[in-house]
Amino acid sequence: MRKSTEELIEIRLDEAPLRLGAGTTLATLLEQLGRNPMAVATAHNGQFIPRDARHHTVLRQGDQVLLFSAITGG
Repeated sequence: MRKSTEELIEIRLDEAPLRLGAGTTLATLLEQLGRNPMAVATAHNGQFIPRDARHHTVLRQGDQVLLFSAITGG
């Protein structure tokens, strides 16, 4: 449950609106969603974000985040 004094922002996650706390990073978002960070690729505002950059990617009002499974093959 969120405190009423916490500032919330709204982003688009896979084309659906999502409200979350201001200052949330991409890594924290994955954790909150229960997603395995090693099993998902991420894009932020149309740009691929490598795993090691997720902790430094702070989400802001109106951002767009896409989560997708990496496709492997040969």
